[in-house]
Amino acid sequence: MKDTNSHIELEKNRFIEQIKTLEEDLKSVEDILEKDKSALAALTHSNSSKDNDKQRISKVKEDLEKIKESYQEAIRDFDIFSQNRNTRRARIQAISDERLSLKNRNIRAKERLKDLEKRKITLEKKLKELEESPIPQENNPQDLLDKISELEKEKSLATERLASFEEDVAITNKALKEAENTLGDLRENRARSQALLSSINEQIAEMEKSVQEKQNIHPKDLLNHTAIDLVNYTPQDLDKLKHDKEKLIRNRDSIGPVNLQAEEEVIVLEKELSDILHERNDLVQAIEELRGGINKINSEARDKLLRAFDLVNAHFQDLFVRLFAGGKAHLKLIDSDDPLGAGLEIYAQPPGKSLQSLSLLSGGEQTLTSIALIFAMFMTNPSPICVLDEIDAALDDANVDRVCDLLDEISERGETRFLVVTHHRLTMARMDRLYGVTMSEKGVSQLVSVDLQKSFEFIDHKVA
Repeated sequence: MKDTNSHIELEKNRFIEQIKTLEEDLKSVEDILEKDKSALAALTHSNSSKDNDKQRISKVKEDLEKIKESYQEAIRDFDIFSQNRNTRRARIQAISDERLSLKNRNIRAKERLKDLEKRKITLEKKLKELEESPIPQENNPQDLLDKISELEKEKSLATERLASFEEDVAITNKALKEAENTLGDLRENRARSQALLSSINEQIAEMEKSVQEKQNIHPKDLLNHTAIDLVNYTPQDLDKLKHDKEKLIRNRDSIGPVNLQAEEEVIVLEKELSDILHERNDLVQAIEELRGGINKINSEARDKLLRAFDLVNAHFQDLFVRLFAGGKAHLKLIDSDDPLGAGLEIYAQPPGKSLQSLSLLSGGEQTLTSIALIFAMFMTNPSPICVLDEIDAALDDANVDRVCDLLDEISERGETRFLVVTHHRLTMARMDRLYGVTMSEKGVSQLVSVDLQKSFEFIDHKVA
């Protein structure tokens, strides 16, 4: 274990020394590069002879290229070394974890050995005690047999008594269970009876309350205040009296109570009716004004829509001819005379073909026609940002070049910035800046960006 740790420490120190050496080399190369750049700038602006300047510049450029190559190689070596360093660090971490695991296992093994030693000592003591214990003398076999028979008889008697007790317990449990079931039934019956009694008491209370409210007398005193003798009445007479009572109650209810505030309520209702009519007139007037505003907005919207449609159609026709190098196309409102409710149909006639709708064109022709329509809308109402997702997927190189020319023309106006997602090499070559995602290591993605304009300026400066 110690040899492994020392080897890891040596490897770690060696890697640290190599990192320091590479960093110093990289710094020296950067210093040389800066000096050469300043020398190149000084030589470019000097007033010496042109031939000597050109020779010196070319020589400096060659040296600069060599230094750049060595710089790139140093960067690559540094990246490779960084990857190796990360791998070694991961391996060192794994070895450290394994060493810690082995230490834990060693500690557990030592504790296990201690436990086994203790157990061994205990067993040795027991063995020694057993060896030193005296050997018992042999008893008479007949006495042992007699004792065994007596014990078996006692065992059988105890078994019989146990079986009897278990049977008594089973009978007792059965009787207890039946008693519990009977007690549960009785409790349920008592609960139902109590609920029924409570319901009857509530009904009696409701009836007494109803008699008290309707007759203004307690039910117990009702017989003392009757105008007729109910004792000598037959059940038919009682039914007739009940029917007459219900009829009189209905007649009284149909009359309704006397409203002493009817005049005041009429005044309040007339005032509310006046307010409602006034609000209705206001609402009718507001509806008329709203309808007039809607008609005005619709009229202005139709005018603006038609003007925008004419502008988009004009730009679309021009862009279609430019992208197809000929042909003609136009937009048309369909399905309604009202522009606000009409649909839009695209009619296109590529060079050498008849006029037809967009759905009948090929994939590339549909793409170019759609691009022309999108750019026509952007030329009519520019947007700050436009994202184009693989619009060149179905186009050949010639059409891609035309689309890129159109993008350059629109972007030069400074009104719109285009963000283009593409896999086409020609499109990437015409962009100002490229962004991409690379995976130098498995599972590790990195963002890469290139400013093509600065690269082209450096090349032009180098050629000059």
